[in-house]
Amino acid sequence: MAFFDDAQRAKVTIKRMVFHLVGPEAKDLVLLQETSPGKFADFFLGRILSVNGGILYRFSDASSTRTRLARIAADGKTFQAESERLAEDFQQHHGGSAAAGAFLVFEIDVAGEQCFALLKYDDETVLSYGFEEDEKGRKKVSLEALERTFVQNREALQKSALIRLTDGGGELVVLDRRNQQKVARYFETFLGAKRVHENAEITSTLVKVTRDLFLENKELVPEQVFREMTKRTYDAAAAGGSIGVDDQKSFLDTVLGQKLPDDHPLVAKYHNALRRARIDGTPVTLDASAVKPPASRRYVTRNKIYIRVPTEMIDAIKVEGNQIIINDRLEATYDDPEPTG
Repeated sequence: MAFFDDAQRAKVTIKRMVFHLVGPEAKDLVLLQETSPGKFADFFLGRILSVNGGILYRFSDASSTRTRLARIAADGKTFQAESERLAEDFQQHHGGSAAAGAFLVFEIDVAGEQCFALLKYDDETVLSYGFEEDEKGRKKVSLEALERTFVQNREALQKSALIRLTDGGGELVVLDRRNQQKVARYFETFLGAKRVHENAEITSTLVKVTRDLFLENKELVPEQVFREMTKRTYDAAAAGGSIGVDDQKSFLDTVLGQKLPDDHPLVAKYHNALRRARIDGTPVTLDASAVKPPASRRYVTRNKIYIRVPTEMIDAIKVEGNQIIINDRLEATYDDPEPTG
């Protein structure tokens, strides 16, 4: 889900920040002092806001990360010491195959509400260049490799958690860029948090949101899609696949059988419905195990003959042109009683 709504996003500011160096070996841990973002505040704020979507988590009762953040929230003087303990905890869980980088701790203000952001940046080697004139006035390029960098590339920001503490624990939105639909186990363990909703539940909610959207906006939905929405939404979910933070519209497009332009009125209504259901910006691996397939398919002829066919018998029906053919043995015929009253 999205951690900040549009109004909150406009009011996020960084109160304090610090980062420490981490890596696959013990010697990679380097603890640094708190720093001010200064003129780079907008850069770091942009990185925080870029991870607004993710998977919803809750702290477990034994979460040491929640305990350390709660100490900072209660007493700002502990910010440096607790950030170092957080970095040490992260380094311990990090694992030998993880890339070296920076572990950042932010205390942020959201319209007067205290929140936190924990980010893991992977080091990326970039080249900086400049030029100078030689003795003949010709411009000569110089290159320099920079290995410890903060870059705007979203893929460099590998692990992130936006956190809002509560009396009962706290709410987290967690994003893993390596696998948006499944956060790395070591990061979950470090946070001491558990997913609130599994893939099957998120998929079921996504299907319900889409079906309700069609029912409430029949005039915006193609007639055939509207008639087949139960089957189409089930088929889209049962096909599996993954949906990322930024491509939830792909499910709607699959159900419709066409890619709607972003400015189509149904798209805005779809995103609003996802937000109300608290699954906007939630990555998911589609799992239809909690979605019921259509129980039957109904046919209506020109002369208003109504035919209802159980889904498991749908292969017995053949439609050729404007004719419907039932390939089944007739077992009985019944007359309806005369209406009374």
